[in-house]
Parts: sequence; C-alpha cells; structure tokens
Amino acid sequence: MLKFNEAQQKAIDHFKSPCAVIAGAGSGKSTVLINRIENLIETYSVQEKDILAISFTKNTAEELKKKLKKMGYIDINIGTFHAVCAGLLAKENTFLVHENMIKEWQIEKLFVGNGNEKIDIKDIMSFISYQKNYLKSYKDVFMVKESSYSEIELRRYFKIYEEYKLINGLHDFDDYMIMCLEMLRKNPNKYTYDFVLVDEHQDSNLVQNLLLKEICKSENIFCVFDYRQAIYTFRGGNPEYCMNFTSDWENATIINLDINYRSARSIVNKANGFIKRYYGEYEHYSDAIGYNTNEGIINVYSNSDREAEGVRIANQIADLINKNKKPNEISVLYRMNAHSSYVENELKKRDIEYDIISDGSFFKRKEIAGILAYMKLIINPHDDGAFLEMFKLRNQPLTYFSEKLLNEIKKYSGTNNLSMYESLISMKYADNRQTKSAELFDGYINRLRLQKDKHISTTHLVENIIRVFQIEEYIINNYKNREDREERLDSLNVLKSFVKADSPEKFISYVSNTKRKNKGNCVKLMSIHASKGLEFDNVFIIGIEDKKFPHERSELIDEARLFYVGVTRARGNLILSQIVSEGGEWNRFVKEYIGKTNLRYVNNI
Repeated sequence: MLKFNEAQQKAIDHFKSPCAVIAGAGSGKSTVLINRIENLIETYSVQEKDILAISFTKNTAEELKKKLKKMGYIDINIGTFHAVCAGLLAKENTFLVHENMIKEWQIEKLFVGNGNEKIDIKDIMSFISYQKNYLKSYKDVFMVKESSYSEIELRRYFKIYEEYKLINGLHDFDDYMIMCLEMLRKNPNKYTYDFVLVDEHQDSNLVQNLLLKEICKSENIFCVFDYRQAIYTFRGGNPEYCMNFTSDWENATIINLDINYRSARSIVNKANGFIKRYYGEYEHYSDAIGYNTNEGIINVYSNSDREAEGVRIANQIADLINKNKKPNEISVLYRMNAHSSYVENELKKRDIEYDIISDGSFFKRKEIAGILAYMKLIINPHDDGAFLEMFKLRNQPLTYFSEKLLNEIKKYSGTNNLSMYESLISMKYADNRQTKSAELFDGYINRLRLQKDKHISTTHLVENIIRVFQIEEYIINNYKNREDREERLDSLNVLKSFVKADSPEKFISYVSNTKRKNKGNCVKLMSIHASKGLEFDNVFIIGIEDKKFPHERSELIDEARLFYVGVTRARGNLILSQIVSEGGEWNRFVKEYIGKTNLRYVNNI
C-alpha cells in the first residue's frame, strides 16, 4: 500500500469545494492527481464521465491517460485546454479540422502582400496571440507586450489578420478557445463536469481561467500549481490567477506540498533562499523541505567566454562518465539555444553520445546546415541530399527559384538520370533571371572547388562560402528580430571556430559523425523551458551571463522563476556555469542562489 505524507493525503482525500494544491518541485504532484482521481471513483462513487482532467501539454495528458488506463479507468475526460475546447465545440457541430486552420504560408503571404518584403512573423503573431489570450481585439487597448513593431503597425497587422480569417472562414488555436468560451456562455450548464482537475495552473491564461468558471459550475475544482515555476508568461500565462485562487473561488482550501523528494538538501535550501527574495511576502508561501538527507554537491564555474565554458563542461561530463555515472542522468540546461553550441562541439570531439531535445543541434540550424551543404556540393556535386539542404535557404543567387521549380528540377533529374545539380545547370528556363542565376551558381561552385583542389584551408573555404553566397546578408534580410538576427550572425563565427580539420572532407565527416543514436542512454542537452517536469542526478546550467540570464529584455521575476526551475531539476549534483570577465562580479542569480555577495571572478568556491 502506498504511503503519503500528511499534505499529500489531505489533497487526495479532498472531496467537494474548491481546492488549490501548491506543489513545489519534486513534491509528487502527479501521484496526488492520479490518487485523487482514484479516490473520487472508489471512495465517493463518482462516475468517470463526470471527471475532467486538464493538463498543460499534450504529452502530459497522454501520460496521465496511460497511467489511469492501467488502473482500469478509460472513460475519464483528459486533455489539454485546446483538446477539451475542440471536443466541446464538436458537440455543437463546430469542428477543429486542418483545412480550417490558417497556415503559416498564408500568414506570410498575407503580411508580405501588404508591402513588406521581410517581416518578423514570429514577433507579430506572438503579439496577436498574447492579446487574444486576454480577449483583446485590434480595436481594444492592448495589453503591454514587448515587440519590435510600433502599436500602430501591430494594430494594422492584427486587423489584416483577423479580417483575412473572417473572409476565408479560417481560425487559429486561440480562436477555438474563445469560441468555446462564447458557446459555453450561451449554453450555461449544458456542458459542465462535477469534478475538474487542472495541472500546471500557474501557466493558465485569462481565457483558460474563464473557461474553468463555465465548465466547473459545481465549483468542485482542484488546481495543482507552483507559482515559482511559471515560465510561460510570454505566451499569456499569468501566475496571478493561481495566486489569487481564494478570490476567484469562495471557501477554497489551500494545501502546500512542500516536501521535496527529488533534490539533495543543500540544493533545496539554496533554492529556497533564492526564490524567497521574490515571493517571500506571498501569504501562502512555504519553504520547500528537503527530504533527502544527502547534502549534495553545488559548484560554480566561472569562464571567460563560451568556448572556455564548452571545454570545461565537456571535460566534467567525460569525467562523470569515466566514473561510471549514467550518461542519461547528465543534463546540460541553458536559457538560450545559442549557448549549447560550444558544449555540443566539445562532446562531439570526445565522442560522447548526446541528444538535443527539440532537435536544436547547432549543426542542424538552417544557415549552418546550408553552409555545410554547400561544402558537400563542392566536394561532390552529385550529392542530391546536399543540394536539397542547400535549396532550403533559397538565398543568392537562387532567390527566384520556387518550390514548383524545384519539383521540375527533380523531375528533370529522374528523366535524364542526372544529379539535381547537373539538372539545375542543364535545364532551359522561361525566365531569363533563372537562367542567369543557374549560371552564377555553377560558376561559384566551380571556383570554390578550384580553391579546395589547391588545398585552401577549410576555415578559408567556410569564410568564402559565407561571402560568395552572401549568408550574412541573407540573415540580415530574413530575420527582423534583433536577438534572433544577432544569434544567427554569431553562429557563423562559432562555426568557423569549430573548423579544426585539415580538409573539408574530414570536417564534413566530423560534423556528420554526431553520436545521437542511443537516445535512451546519452547526455541530454535542452533549454530550461524544455526541462520542466524532468530531473537528473547531474545538472549543468550553462550560459549564466548578465544581460543574457537574467535577460535584459525580460521581466526580472520571469527570469528568476526560470532559474528556479533550472536548479530544481538536479537531484544531487548541480553546476552553475557563468560567463564572467576576469575580475568582474559574479552573475546576479548565481550570487543570490549561493547566498553570498561581492563575489568576483578569481577562484571557484
């Protein structure tokens, strides 16, 4: 029989009325959710169909379904907010189907068609989605959200976007939640559940909170959250909704799951000291209690730059593996994807297997993969895979080559038994610009091949590929977001610093020999956002650097919560790796976590 601590048991036994469970890191919230559902059915005879469980991500929802199915429960309604809304709308004959969803290419065509050659669609759509999550239209006063565009520009894009969808009968995911809310308000009490359980409630937005009011008229709502781990405010999530739970739901019970079963005591205690600076005044704040008597190991590495950091982290990982530590219990976490590149390169050099969650490998980034594809074509012009990878860039001189034209090249290649490169330079084109572009492309590749044959250094070859095919100009023209643009431009210098091989062939072989086959037992590299809900024996948090983490363009409280999530992934060994100039002060978050001030880069503690 399972044993629960007092707070867990109280949450599992809770029957009717609103209940908020503040579940700290490693406190067993999933166990509480599952056992509370079991208790409702077995002890209180609640019908499965009267229970709704809402999870923040599709993966978590599927995992919950799987566990409950093993226990014999198959009729419980489980899903994300979007999935729940889609199901309810379907009952009213409104179906969420692919054909009715607005596509990215349609958005791009819509905005570019309004006189903008290059546009930061990601920035604009993030702003629009954020406003819709607060039920704001293009006619309303906007919620404050940072953007590269002015309010006048954003309002115009918002209007164009909404009118296009209306005319063409299209929707986006935000629409479905808003439509569901409107439908529920028009049909009060028609679609309700007696018992509603919500996981990760700290990431809920306004629309989702209003949906809960309509779906759970019984007020038997059970929300599990940790305001300290709210890391999706940039999407509209607002931890104030869960923190003000008692204001929204009368006669609410608040339960603190404050025993951390995951991390070593020192890691827990320092995490308390860190986050208390930001939330100590909250009326329901409670320090986490480290269950594990092991004190754990916390180290701080101070590095002069990212290259030095990469070498140091890779050496430490190699040392852990040599000491028979399991590779899959080693994780490298970072605030920004750009910080993973040097560590990845150093792991590759040491032939250490790794997996990058969300496939964010440095060598698979669009521009980097494109440069490597050019190099492969220089080595072997008959490499069709390299040709297709290169074509994704659609940069100079192939700017005027469409996807339709690519299909014609493929067809010509198959019909005439030629490589795609040969087909490109052999085909007849209706547009003279395309003929000239193909000739230019052929000339560039041939000249670069001559340089290779004359044994130009691999570094110089990379530099010439970047220069000839105008990769820097491509990045500047295609990425309006300053941070994104700067990161991509910097990645070109990073690539050049990785070139150590004598020949292009050896460098391509080195890059292609990334050991990522055994994902089950390899070192994990991921953003802190992607690490939410995971835990590892050994955690390295890298790239902790002033203006980058905490980031200068983000709210300090948002960054503090992200740092808190990072440190609480570690079970026993936590390494904080900061970038600090010689003699400079330590990073703010590192000092706050360690609990010391006026620390300078001299020696590690």
